[in-house]
Amino acid sequence: MNFPFSLGKKNNTASTGKNGSTDTKKVAIPSTQEHVLLRDVREQVAILKTGDMAALIEVEGIDFGRRTDEDRAGLIAQFENFLNTLRFPYQFMVGRRRQPLEEYLAYLEDIAKKHINKGQKLHARFLYENAEFMLDVTQHVNPQIPHYLITIPYDPIPSDDRARRNLVLTRERYERGRDELAHRCDQVIRALARVGLTCRRLSDEEIAVVMHRVYHPNIPDYRVPPIMRLKSYIQSNG
Repeated sequence: MNFPFSLGKKNNTASTGKNGSTDTKKVAIPSTQEHVLLRDVREQVAILKTGDMAALIEVEGIDFGRRTDEDRAGLIAQFENFLNTLRFPYQFMVGRRRQPLEEYLAYLEDIAKKHINKGQKLHARFLYENAEFMLDVTQHVNPQIPHYLITIPYDPIPSDDRARRNLVLTRERYERGRDELAHRCDQVIRALARVGLTCRRLSDEEIAVVMHRVYHPNIPDYRVPPIMRLKSYIQSNG
């Protein structure tokens, strides 16, 4: 597997003709995909156009406000110790995402159909009314839930090659970076488990969902299939 990166700059300066007039060359407007850093997603790894690699870990939050003062102090101390054990770069991202209701509504519909088959139309009607009520509420209020992510980066390009702008991600470099990211993610997940935080590494599709939210914040995730999410912001190598 090879990931060649073309980083040469085009010369868009104007030239002067024999009569002294300036012949301005027509400059092509760059595609918006040139501003997207992501190049590929595979084996739970996000690959950037710069040759850098990264993994994403999702962390489930805890109700910190309901803990006692002693529990809070203990959690803070454990989390501080966790940060002190890390010997590689990391980034915490805190945001909010749309509360998914599609699975729950599908569940209600499935139960309602079972009631209809049993002749219990009153129960089915109640479930349908409940679903309609929730849909009506979500049209006026955008339900959001907290979302916590940890980005674990890795630079597989040697510093000498990066200084010479030789940003080729060879198979050997990719595999070394993939294994190193797996080791780092395991270390973070185990350490946070000791703090009492549940976390897991995101899959390829889940990374695509995260990137889709970044580049298409106004389009709900469920309306776009995973493969289309990738194609929408990863530049084709064609």
